Amino acid sequence: MYAFGSIVLTRFPFTDLSADKRRPALVVSRDNARRSDLVVAFITSVPRQGPDMAGIDPSPGTGLKLPSVVRFDKLATLDASVIAGQLGAAPVAWLQQHAGTFFGVFGFSMIAPRVAV
Repeated sequence: MYAFGSIVLTRFPFTDLSADKRRPALVVSRDNARRSDLVVAFITSVPRQGPDMAGIDPSPGTGLKLPSVVRFDKLATLDASVIAGQLGAAPVAWLQQHAGTFFGVFGFSMIAPRVAV
């Protein structure tokens, strides 16, 4: 299956579900051999900036042909059967650098830890 950090080519649905577009996506779920669904983040080559995005450079390792942007605020859960294949993988250092951006989309840093009584 596709590991966390893989860059895959897939049909990514529009948010209103009116259609989909074939595009690269970053696999953000793990332990994917246990389930048939993958959670992926949208990748676009349209230059954009924002707090929920991270630029990623093209390279033989990523499989991307143009400078791109990962939109951590645009996620989809897809069956593995709609994945056309793997293009490459995001560098580990890049994934570590942008982990805070990814988790910031969901507000997990805002939750206070529970205190056991």
